[in-house]
Amino acid sequence: MNKPLLAGAGVTLVALGVAPYFIGTNVHENVNAAVNEINQQAVYSAEVLSYDKGWFSTHAEVKLAFDFKALFNAQNVDQSEMPMEENPSITAKLVAHHGPVYFGDGLGLGRVHYTVSIDGDELREYIQWDGQQPIYRNEGVVGLFGGLSYADVIPALSATAEEEGFTLLFSGYAGEAEPNGDKTLYTSSGESLSISADEFSVEMKNLSMDMNYDGDMVAAFKGDLFESTGKALIESIEISSIEPGATVKVENLAFATDVKIDEDNNTANVYVEYAVDQAVGPEFDATDMVLGLAINNLDIDFIKAYQDFSNTSLMVPSEEVPAKMMEFIEANLLTQLKAEPEFNITTLKATLPEGSFNAHANTKLVGIDALPGTMEDVAYWVTHLLADAQITADKAFAQSVASGYMMGQLMATPQAQNMTAEELEAAVEQQTPMMLSTFAQQGLIKETEQGYETKLELKDGKASVNGTPIPLPFAPQ
Repeated sequence: MNKPLLAGAGVTLVALGVAPYFIGTNVHENVNAAVNEINQQAVYSAEVLSYDKGWFSTHAEVKLAFDFKALFNAQNVDQSEMPMEENPSITAKLVAHHGPVYFGDGLGLGRVHYTVSIDGDELREYIQWDGQQPIYRNEGVVGLFGGLSYADVIPALSATAEEEGFTLLFSGYAGEAEPNGDKTLYTSSGESLSISADEFSVEMKNLSMDMNYDGDMVAAFKGDLFESTGKALIESIEISSIEPGATVKVENLAFATDVKIDEDNNTANVYVEYAVDQAVGPEFDATDMVLGLAINNLDIDFIKAYQDFSNTSLMVPSEEVPAKMMEFIEANLLTQLKAEPEFNITTLKATLPEGSFNAHANTKLVGIDALPGTMEDVAYWVTHLLADAQITADKAFAQSVASGYMMGQLMATPQAQNMTAEELEAAVEQQTPMMLSTFAQQGLIKETEQGYETKLELKDGKASVNGTPIPLPFAPQ
């Protein structure tokens, strides 16, 4: 992989994220705030190279850098592993025309009309694009009554490292943001991205992203959570390797998020969902795959503290991290546990050639007012854990899973060593229905009209499956 390219990309992403934050009613104040927050991060730095404020306009240049050297020194990494001799940096240029009537690149009404651009000349050694365009441009207006609207563009890019057999082609990217009540609605799209190396290639087509948020990248840097919804979609992905027949194809990969803030309780609920219409590979063929995860009752102060810890731990030698982690846990974890956090699998489903299944699970920690004597005290956590889950599967899928389990059990016996493949399959086919029947009689599964289902519950340190108590070896006495 092209390490200098990745290094430059890391700095560029920061510039893209904070660009809209530079703008506001008070341009100078926002520039300084953004620079200060970036400088609080362990591996990033920002420096105002110039700032010229006139009566009607402002011009500024801000240098953004990624401190690889400090990071590698802290982690005791061999300096020969440095992706480049000097820390990578780029310069963002800001031109802002002050309202309420602005002049300059255009004429209109608004508090501020601005452009933020990154020429990216420092990256041209590694990436190629139209020499007449900056690698990133963001142009927008802060309205008279607040609200930010802008359009941003990344041109078509290419990168090649012949010695590593590496090639990257990106069709470009365009996005638009408009005020949406108290939030900002942002939509963007790119036609294609392809990466190829000596042993593999990846091609993605029709990338898009929609976001509705009440916050900014600088707030995210600080560890702040803010309300937002978002969805990213890749219409198709094809991954190939040098091995014949090893191609994987994915259709309509979607990633969605939803963050809600409860200001009264100082908590946040975060929902994340992954979905794939179809995935086909050498050893699998699946459709209608969905995984939904809900993490509720996150204490916002705990999240901020963890963000700070994660940031500073980058500059801590790896051998000291476990002790620092324990210090963090002892100082902050109880706050989160008192908020009774939940981790729920809201949806887990897929359709396979063998059949389909559907599952969900809910877990919640309750009644905790003190940390256990040791974090490895399983009985303590079980006492405070509420959990329930349900798994349903059609008969074809249940029989396929049972057959696989039975084959594994049979292969572990000495008798299997003298059996042919046909004899093994016949034995499994004969014993699988009996095994399912036995599980049903024991209450571990329930037969339904569509197939089978299982319900699990854990409460007060006691577990049950379909209402039948199940002893736990680590349950409290």
